[in-house]
Amino acid sequence: MSERDSPNTSAKEAAGAAPEPVLTIVMPAYNEKDLIEATVREWHAEVIAKLPGARLVVIDDCSTDGTTEELQLLAQTLPGVDHLRQGTNGGHGRALLAGFQQVRGPFVFQTDSDRQHRAADFWRLWEMRGQFDFVFGMRTERHDGPFRQVVSALMRTLNWLLWQVWIIDANCPFKLMRSESLTAVLRQIPADAFIPMVMVSILARRRGFRVTEVSVQHLPRRGGTPSLKGIRRWTRVAWKCAQQLVQMRCFPRE
Repeated sequence: MSERDSPNTSAKEAAGAAPEPVLTIVMPAYNEKDLIEATVREWHAEVIAKLPGARLVVIDDCSTDGTTEELQLLAQTLPGVDHLRQGTNGGHGRALLAGFQQVRGPFVFQTDSDRQHRAADFWRLWEMRGQFDFVFGMRTERHDGPFRQVVSALMRTLNWLLWQVWIIDANCPFKLMRSESLTAVLRQIPADAFIPMVMVSILARRRGFRVTEVSVQHLPRRGGTPSLKGIRRWTRVAWKCAQQLVQMRCFPRE
């Protein structure tokens, strides 16, 4: 029987007691006004409303297009949705790490705000939570531009050369993790990490945690503007990713 069907949980709710947090979904967002309402409502209807004690924390990385106002309204009207606006724009990685500081409960889930994943696929990972510390989504068919796919291929190769681990989709933004296991891994990740979830994917395996991958559907973008565009920008991104992975391998944090 799952938490959704638990009679004990139902009894608590009937008595008026708030269920204890069981899951925190962390979702960074930056300038996603065209998509953010539909994204939050999809996750609220599919997961938050069905899993007592679940929360969705959206980390707003100083959006300038109206995303902030949309999130403020959603947080006021949808139970279990929290909006946290960063003090300064620090990028996707720092927004994620800030979100992990807000985690309550034994499980944390990471996803993006661009609607390229189906919230319904969450349950495929959730049903495996008892067997694994980390359940990572894997995009078997990707709907990304060529630059993003090239960078991902280079990252797979670099991860193998540095760590001797072959990870098909280390940066897939669809990850279910035990909070205590994630906390242990994050101690080895710098606060300014550009690709913290790639690092999590590597370190979870290297440290001997129970890890598995689950195929999830990846959808074409349905609106908004990708944050990374152009070969020059992608070249800088690829170089920065490589630098941080080499640094993590050669100068590990204790």
